[in-house]
Amino acid sequence: MKRNDDFFKEMLSSFTGDDVPPHLRVPPPGEMAHEPVAPSDAVKVLYVLKNLARDWSAEAADERLQSHGPILAELERRLKAVPGRPPPRVMVPGAGLGRLVLECARRGWESEGNEYSYYMLLTSSFILNHATKAEQFTIHPWMHTNNNHLSDANQLRGVKVPDVPACDAGVPPGCMGMCAGDFVEVYGAAENAGRWDAVATCFFIDTAHNVIEYLEIISRCLKPGAVWVNFGPLLYHWADADGYLSADEMSVEMSLEDVERVADAVGLDVVKKEMRESKYTGDKMSMCQTVYECAFIVAVKR
Repeated sequence: MKRNDDFFKEMLSSFTGDDVPPHLRVPPPGEMAHEPVAPSDAVKVLYVLKNLARDWSAEAADERLQSHGPILAELERRLKAVPGRPPPRVMVPGAGLGRLVLECARRGWESEGNEYSYYMLLTSSFILNHATKAEQFTIHPWMHTNNNHLSDANQLRGVKVPDVPACDAGVPPGCMGMCAGDFVEVYGAAENAGRWDAVATCFFIDTAHNVIEYLEIISRCLKPGAVWVNFGPLLYHWADADGYLSADEMSVEMSLEDVERVADAVGLDVVKKEMRESKYTGDKMSMCQTVYECAFIVAVKR
């Protein structure tokens, strides 16, 4: 637990200066309110630890290969740099801790991640901008999960991050950025229309209140002939919100077949659909393994 605490203390100390962007600035200790942490916030911190292991550890390389691998292979096949022209532009909504954004950028594409969660934005900024060497930090992402461990050593084991620091990833200057904010508000704006050569969504479209709105915006953002590549299940995040939130939260849940129909209606021609298995933030040493049957969809903007 102390190593996790040390990691978060070092991370938070990096965002207390006056030169830190307002959306990332952390108040110095004297300005912080010393109130009990809400259980929902504690859960989000534990989720960050698991996502650090997923996105930035060598241990999770196989898991990333299951989901990021098909996306990157498809983009490599379709996005070709042309000498004398700007590189292809790739948008990665729901970027989380930024690994897919980095992988796109290191291939020479101008990639922009989008994320709404402050927890993810803060942690991704720290890992991308402040990690200076491989395996610089040790975290213990599984110690708070008490079920299905074969041994105490498995539960308490450390995971080293990052496996590759961004500064050593060979990213061309100006090819990687992160945009903070709600996907609908940011990319629904008129200035994003027809600006993107590709949109890559990984475990993202089911985070929508209204997946139809997501697909409309993705289509609007793409240039004619540009591509949407999607990987993930349809575990709609807001489907049961009435059970734990006091306010009404709209949720539109659709079958994969209906998602394809909507894609066609908004100008996206599905040229490939495959079902592929993938884990997500899984403990590879656990006695319980959750495997998603994911839709790998490639669609071209008419």
